[in-house]
Amino acid sequence: MKALIDTEVYLFRAAAACEMEAEWAPDDWTYVCRHGDAQALFQDSIAEILDTVAKATHTLAAMRPVLVFSAGVSFRYGVWPTYKANRKKTRKPAGYGKLREWVRKVAPARGWQVVELPDVEGDDVLGILYEQGDVIASTDKDMLTLPGCHLRNGQVIEVSEYDADLAFYTQALVGDTSDNYPGCPGFGPVTAEKALAGCMTEREMWAAVVAAFGKKGLDQRYAIQQARCARILRPGEYDLDTHTVRLWEPPVA
Repeated sequence: MKALIDTEVYLFRAAAACEMEAEWAPDDWTYVCRHGDAQALFQDSIAEILDTVAKATHTLAAMRPVLVFSAGVSFRYGVWPTYKANRKKTRKPAGYGKLREWVRKVAPARGWQVVELPDVEGDDVLGILYEQGDVIASTDKDMLTLPGCHLRNGQVIEVSEYDADLAFYTQALVGDTSDNYPGCPGFGPVTAEKALAGCMTEREMWAAVVAAFGKKGLDQRYAIQQARCARILRPGEYDLDTHTVRLWEPPVA
């Protein structure tokens, strides 16, 4: 059994908490990060995750921590060319890249397995590697589009396949401003909930999504693009031998 950890979320949080402004000379300011403090805070986060998961699942054997990273290049750029284009100017905490290197360097001694896969993001790696009995640790709401056990707010919850599918199709309609794909024009969480109300199967959900896009003058091809941006890959949707993505396809009628 594995504790699949969204490493970048917790590493970013640790680095940001240990960053401060410093005036090196009159009117000369910069940001600095105390890496020793950030490293200690990150390790505490990992230990807390493993402890919480063990208690919540009543697991006697230690969960194997798997720390996942994003490859930096995502297949979604080929699906939607402006995907995450709005993030280019976002500043990461000082020395964040060096902290990533540190995790990789110390991982073997601490019993951490580090995984990064070509052409996919860390979220996808969590979904690709998930197996029965694993727990996904992430604060990202998008992860709730994955069926299985999740660590959320200090508790382990189980997301059913139905709820995961409903969250996925909702995301395809709503889009994501932080990831820079628009979804269906004019749709927010409430509108999407209304559009999907009463849908009991995945085919019904997809039909409702296509109908919603159609009312906005957008065809099924466009809807598929949005769905592929929203799709966090699940087991079987990535070939681990050839390192290729199996793009999501609509359910067969």
